Amino acid sequence: MESWVSRRGFLKMSATGAGIVGLSLALAACGGGDSATPTPVASTGKTFEFEISADDNIQYSQVLLEVEAGSRVSVTLVNDSSDKQFNWVLTRFGQMLRVVTEGQMAGAQNSYLKPGEAAVIASTRLLKAGERETITFDAPPPGEYQFFTTFPGYYTRMNGKLVVR
Repeated sequence: MESWVSRRGFLKMSATGAGIVGLSLALAACGGGDSATPTPVASTGKTFEFEISADDNIQYSQVLLEVEAGSRVSVTLVNDSSDKQFNWVLTRFGQMLRVVTEGQMAGAQNSYLKPGEAAVIASTRLLKAGERETITFDAPPPGEYQFFTTFPGYYTRMNGKLVVR
């Protein structure tokens, strides 16, 4: 059965708690794309280090990161805001809206990220103003990936791209 929702209908549905649940079920029914585990790439022994800050402008200081396949990636997120909370979540492209929606239902106690979310490659916890966290992970296979925050309402402005060559 094929179904679609107009932009106005989407906004009306999103404005209600039941709408969020319905939207999540609709997105889950669409499937998450290729769920096969990617084939690992041989290690290059290189590490790429990035420091990304976020402030009261609700934007990441870097929105394009480039690394080599087989490398290690180290991302330090610094919350330079006066009172906002941010995290950093990496997924394949096309997963952001579903991950954000499910994160809203998971709540702040889970850093607005569904526990055990298979689409997430790497993530920080939700950082309060003045906090910082470093995460290190193996670069995914060559391709383009998306990073974003799952804090409610911020993902449209706080997102970027990781390119693995």
